[in-house]
Amino acid sequence: MTTVLLHPDVEQQLSNLPNDVESRVRSKLDDAGTNPERQLKPLRGREEYSLRIGKRRAIVDWLREENELRVLAVDTRDTIYD
Repeated sequence: MTTVLLHPDVEQQLSNLPNDVESRVRSKLDDAGTNPERQLKPLRGREEYSLRIGKRRAIVDWLREENELRVLAVDTRDTIYD
């Protein structure tokens, strides 16, 4: 299983979300840790990956050698890629 690490800004963003949305996002991030090959989509022109969580997206840096997923940002689809 891959370790999922959250950036402190992501931790703060998640704590500001409604409880049901926060738990859904955290659950999906944990699922990505069990099978990143299936869950993550590479971003074009970037080294990061995207994880779809309903209307939200997570930008993830996948460090395969260290067996880590570093979640850099979580936001709605219309603002996350700016």
